Amino acid sequence: MMEIPVLTILRAYHRKSAAVLKTVLSLAILAAPVRVFGQGFSRVSVPIAVEIEGRRVHCPLYLNLEMKSYNVPFDKFAAGPRDNAEAMFATAVQAISKEDAAKFESVWTSPDQMKSLGKVTVVKEDNSAESWIKLARSNFDFDHITVVAELHVGPETMFLWNSTTKAGTQLSAFYIGHDRKNQLRLSAVSSEAPVEALILNGFEARTGADAAKPLPNINLRYQYPIPLAGKGDPGAHPVFFEFDGSPMDFPISDEKVKPPTPLLEFLRNATLALQNGKNDEFANDFTPRSREEVRQWLTATESRKRSRRQSQRGASPVSNPETGLTLVMAANVKFVLNADPVFLVFQARPAGNNWAPGNLTYSYVLRDGRTYRLTNLFSLNTLDDFLQVPALFDNNFLKPAPTKPRTPNH
Repeated sequence: MMEIPVLTILRAYHRKSAAVLKTVLSLAILAAPVRVFGQGFSRVSVPIAVEIEGRRVHCPLYLNLEMKSYNVPFDKFAAGPRDNAEAMFATAVQAISKEDAAKFESVWTSPDQMKSLGKVTVVKEDNSAESWIKLARSNFDFDHITVVAELHVGPETMFLWNSTTKAGTQLSAFYIGHDRKNQLRLSAVSSEAPVEALILNGFEARTGADAAKPLPNINLRYQYPIPLAGKGDPGAHPVFFEFDGSPMDFPISDEKVKPPTPLLEFLRNATLALQNGKNDEFANDFTPRSREEVRQWLTATESRKRSRRQSQRGASPVSNPETGLTLVMAANVKFVLNADPVFLVFQARPAGNNWAPGNLTYSYVLRDGRTYRLTNLFSLNTLDDFLQVPALFDNNFLKPAPTKPRTPNH
């Protein structure tokens, strides 16, 4: 099964064994919440840092969820009264610290045996408790852990903690959730759990004393309740994906229709450059890493065109089929997600509002001052792992609300 690259928290081990940790973000626990909301919990809008060509870009995208702050050494946390979720979390940390495989195995289940709304199975060559303990201890000092926070995530709970690593202090997470036998078990966050991965990404991007502070009421236009408990069900403690944006039906290739924004004017020019064979101009519309990718793609495309023309000599003329990228860029713009300086431009065919969710594609655009550049070509990040799972993000949410019929005058 093909694996999709995801954000890796265990960086040191990643350098040693990229094949294993390509899909592992951190050891984490998903726990069924047993605390009543209000006992130390408050709602927090966690900003998501979007990865653009290997670097994090802060932008106004948020996950709104319930959080309780701890910020205490693990020993102090473990000495206090604990509910079931906190007890499982403590068991996992103590078992790893003491290299007690039997104790760890009493709560542990490998990611591929957990229930998931994701699309990629984390496969580790050795899924034994001993192997996971060794992995954890090779990256973190489990004698010096700080428990940062507890988060309610739909029907589950997630614990954030930090520890020293070879790269300095780093944040990670433990979590408990239901396995395929419907039992509460400890497992690892990965692309199997895209929402948990995004949450960890968001908290990791926040540093210092601000890491545990809730953000003010941001009042963005869209608050999407993520169905973490199943189809249409956000669970007992909903997590909301918050963002701004505008639905539309803009014909990107029709020069008779004036672009309403500088962003769409940029995309119009880039699309026409591609359609008119102005390859250098089109490549320059991308950020540096993507620019090299698109140049290689354009070279390969031109090579295929030449081979096709040679094979068709002496035969009846036929038109060359359009490439996938050409089709995508020529489709009507249906929604612009505005997380300035990051924009996600969603496109689909045909014109009108009857596009199917499965036909909707999107591109990243990065603004630098007054300059726009397409970016993240042929690459995926943790936000993509969430947006590209229909069970988690329903593209229909981006369609304009139906117009209510006017009340007749009497």
